[in-house]
Amino acid sequence: MDKQKSRQAITTISREHIVPWIAGLLLIGAGWLVFVVYQSYAWPTFLALLIYVGFDDINQFLIRRLGKNRSLAALITVFLVILLILIPSIYLLSHLVQQLSDLVDVISTALKNRQILYTLERVPWLVDFLTSEPFFWVDLLQILQNTNGEYLSMLDTNSLGNWLSNIYFLVKGSLSVTLGLITNLLMALIILFFLFRDGPLFYQFIRRVFPFPEVITDRFTNRMRSLIRAVFWGNIFVSFLQGAAISIGLSICGIHNSIVYGVIAAVFALIPIIGTGVVWAPTALYLLARGDYGLAIFIAVYGVSMYLVLENIVKPKLLDRRLGLHPLLLFFAILGGLAEFGVSGVFLGPLFVTLFVTMWSIYHVWGGEMETRHDS
Repeated sequence: MDKQKSRQAITTISREHIVPWIAGLLLIGAGWLVFVVYQSYAWPTFLALLIYVGFDDINQFLIRRLGKNRSLAALITVFLVILLILIPSIYLLSHLVQQLSDLVDVISTALKNRQILYTLERVPWLVDFLTSEPFFWVDLLQILQNTNGEYLSMLDTNSLGNWLSNIYFLVKGSLSVTLGLITNLLMALIILFFLFRDGPLFYQFIRRVFPFPEVITDRFTNRMRSLIRAVFWGNIFVSFLQGAAISIGLSICGIHNSIVYGVIAAVFALIPIIGTGVVWAPTALYLLARGDYGLAIFIAVYGVSMYLVLENIVKPKLLDRRLGLHPLLLFFAILGGLAEFGVSGVFLGPLFVTLFVTMWSIYHVWGGEMETRHDS
């Protein structure tokens, strides 16, 4: 009896039970090591995947036209990406930094010379309209005069010059093209070339390693491709076009720092109804106050027309209606991405929301198929 109890006490876990746990731990450890090795290239890989989804249709068209020469088609598509995205982005950033510095200088000068007060005094009807509203229960001009009197001593030449210099070099330093940025861009272009050339091979690899039925994997990848393409072309690209249109209109009206205002318009173009009006409407009021009635009418008509054309004609042609995301939800996804991940959050925010929507839809599809199999 004692020997039988002793044997039961030293009984160990069978190999069939412990091997899966050991294999799982080894897989997690190996996955962590792979992540450590490749984490330096996570951002270039993500950027390349995003551009790949956006330009894959062009690449497929070139493959058909070039007799299925995938290498040449991939090379031409990468060149188009450089021409259409990389070069304009570098140009935009370089001018944006300079114009931000100029804008700070203009605002400081306007406060110092009381130029804002003089401009408002030329349009008393606007001041009367604002101060007649219930929430404008104080005299607007008196507030501005008190503000100028209180802070004018802080805007002396020496402190203002030092302040502007610090801001300029800080912004320029943060946005300057460093060696790391150049390396990431080169890596993204290299990855992009191989994605264009060997895309089907990567897709077959994903189908093999995904722990889901192939039909679910196919639906997941197709859904992600359509959603990312919709976000890329139907929202971000159209918003860029709207910002560019406003920037051109402001340049025609002789407004300085038009690139800065164009970037602001591009961001707010993601918000329904409001759109680019946050830029062209104040500009029209400013031109009215300055006495340029023709330019004021032009920028108002131009801003409304470009917004309606791009929002109601161009965007529906580029936007996949299966996106299933409200524009306001997309806007908050971009803002949240910017707050959490910086500049890359412009893409990461919508991507994570898209991933959630995709997994939610796939979950229902998978659940329906499982119920169908169970009933059969």
